[in-house]
Amino acid sequence: MGAVDEMCSLLETHANRDKVVSLVSYTLKLWGSTSKSQPLLSASARIAAARATLRLFDDAAAIRALLKYGLGRQDGLLWGFLGVSNGVLQLSYLQCEKLVWLMDTGLLKLSPELDEKIRITHKLFWSLSAFVALVRSLRALHLTGHIMKSPNRPKCTGVRFTQASLTTSKLLLDVMHAVSWLPRGWLWGGALSTTKVSAIATASAVFGLVMHYNGKRLLPR
Repeated sequence: MGAVDEMCSLLETHANRDKVVSLVSYTLKLWGSTSKSQPLLSASARIAAARATLRLFDDAAAIRALLKYGLGRQDGLLWGFLGVSNGVLQLSYLQCEKLVWLMDTGLLKLSPELDEKIRITHKLFWSLSAFVALVRSLRALHLTGHIMKSPNRPKCTGVRFTQASLTTSKLLLDVMHAVSWLPRGWLWGGALSTTKVSAIATASAVFGLVMHYNGKRLLPR
């Protein structure tokens, strides 16, 4: 019963459910690419399409996060700018994804040149958003590590440092994953095999679940 309750708790919110669906999708893709199984790859593609469809409704959460952060004055000029940029890039990515979804479903028909430009822009916003988030996470990791050295550090500092380390590791994988979808010649875009990309994405999904459970240790009891 405890396991069932935990699974229900994990799946009852969109953000947590997306972590599970992401892990299943990329695991199937990794399995399918290594075993050369088209049914597994098809199953992964169907789940990935479902995730993309659900992300059509993520605007409200992204706008709320951006408004809650404000202009970032609390973080100073540079880090505040990066914080605002991260929110704007995330919103831009979501709008491009809507266009890609409309094109994939055939509801929006564009010229091949414009279609390709929108798809590249979609991946570019994804890559930039992940990169900015990674830079910000490195700062958070540094600050938490500095607090760790303090003799009067709070009891939860160790858990926070673990969470910051997990976040940075996941975002590094996300950057590697996102850039791999860019056209060949853009950094390592198009240079990684399907198996390698799937392994990176699967590892990131695993980190996402580990972060979820580690983060629960920071909740008030």
